[in-house]
Amino acid sequence: MRHFFISFVLLSLSIVTLSGIAHPEDRNNNYITILLYHKFNESRSPTTSISTELFEKHLRFLRDNNYNVITPLELYDMLQGERPVPPRTVLITIDDGYRSVYTEAYPILKKYRFPFLVFLYMEAITRYPDFMTSNQIKELLLDKNVFWGNHSYSHARFARWPEGLKNKEEYMKWIKSDHERSVRAFKRLIGHRPYFFAYPYGEYNREYYGIIKSAGYQLAFTQDPAPVSKNTNPYLVPRFALVGSWAEMKRFREFLQTEPIDVKSHFPDFGLMNTSEIKEVRFVIDKIDNYKNLGIYISELGWLEPVVDRERGIIKVKIKEELKRDVNRIGITGFDRNTGRWARSFYMIIKRYITVQKDSTQKRKGRVPKKNNAHTFEKEQEFF
Repeated sequence: MRHFFISFVLLSLSIVTLSGIAHPEDRNNNYITILLYHKFNESRSPTTSISTELFEKHLRFLRDNNYNVITPLELYDMLQGERPVPPRTVLITIDDGYRSVYTEAYPILKKYRFPFLVFLYMEAITRYPDFMTSNQIKELLLDKNVFWGNHSYSHARFARWPEGLKNKEEYMKWIKSDHERSVRAFKRLIGHRPYFFAYPYGEYNREYYGIIKSAGYQLAFTQDPAPVSKNTNPYLVPRFALVGSWAEMKRFREFLQTEPIDVKSHFPDFGLMNTSEIKEVRFVIDKIDNYKNLGIYISELGWLEPVVDRERGIIKVKIKEELKRDVNRIGITGFDRNTGRWARSFYMIIKRYITVQKDSTQKRKGRVPKKNNAHTFEKEQEFF
């Protein structure tokens, strides 16, 4: 079953290239594509870096094809319904604040006069040699096209409840303590509180989401690989990561030509759960008859052939194997008959390790997140 969509996906790439790219002016394009970059010209980090040559090809393509590169403030207004979404709208984001943002990416972004948003890993910024210095940031602060966001203080995997935290109160305290520290550091460096947040590793759950939502941010960003519609939750804003092989021009164009599916509901919900008990994945979408070749994707299982109930707008699959990964992204895709484009929506579930009673003490199965070594910091990329 998991191999059902292999040929279908290969065919989809050809369809997107032929029908989506050739005549973009003929398509309904009122959605936002958010691009995510990390490092630039760093050969020792091939899975998180992009060459400046390829990066400039991305920007040149946006310019030559009349893409509307917006600021995060404009994105906020669009999601609030205060500003229309124009055709071919893009937001450029960069995570962590590596020094190559200043030395490699900024001269190119400045050349094209494109605004961009940088999320700062606050513990590392200005302290470690791989990251921007305070003087470099001061220079960028003078440019009105540069916007800043918070990326936590320690860049831990906060969405995964670690061993050693006995209860929810301790877990929430751990997240809040790091977040408060990051906000203080951000204010000292940038001069104002952060208005935008990016979840470390793109991982989130209900608890983490609630803390960030209540902290006064305008927007919070994930790494779920999907476009943004006017109905997107402003605290779960998806982004396409352009790193490694995912940064090639063919993939870049496909991302730009992928539209959102507006999901009315899905099961299971996002966040922490006992994933071994999941027996079904289900989506309810609007205007289901607009789509053909509907499919469901689960990171651990790949593409699955769904049962489609067009009368009720339901797409679902039975899960016959126990989900064992700590993190799974779940998505739905379909080919829009009206626009000639592929559409998608993704979200995340995280395995909750069960607390068991043993010898009158509470012990938890699981792994303690390892502390990041900021000098050799390298993310795991699990975009699907």
